[in-house]
Amino acid sequence: MNLIEKIRDTETKLRSETNPVRQMEAWGMLERLLGRLPVDKEELARVLKERDSIGLDVMISRLEDPDALKPKEEPLPEYTQAELNEALRAFRHRLKFKKLDDESKISQRDVTTGKAANIDSIVPPGASEFDPRVWKALVKAGMLEDAGGGFFREPRRDKPSLRG
Repeated sequence: MNLIEKIRDTETKLRSETNPVRQMEAWGMLERLLGRLPVDKEELARVLKERDSIGLDVMISRLEDPDALKPKEEPLPEYTQAELNEALRAFRHRLKFKKLDDESKISQRDVTTGKAANIDSIVPPGASEFDPRVWKALVKAGMLEDAGGGFFREPRRDKPSLRG
């Protein structure tokens, strides 16, 4: 039983319950369960305070709709090709220097490690330099990939094998 099914089950039991103590327990359970979900907190507080069973049913019905829990994506603004190219150039520039910095780490020894950098994704330049939505526009255009957690990388290109 998932969380929404548990909420609906508790609400159904609440409607049929005549014992006031058990009704209070059910309302408390609903408060705890609904507090975990992305619902309008003010509306939830009102429904719980007024013991509004119709409002509760409407709230649960919205949650049962599978599209209700998906974050509403706002449309991306239209960026000119020059803006996209400038952002991509800055991204590549930052990636290049992150790799160089990683490759040239100085250790206690007299020489650097000399290992190749294993960096393939970075956090792009911040909001003070570029609109954060430009990175999503670059992903949509296929110029970058979203690596998750705010990290982005260049799309992986299959390198041709040297072996015939």
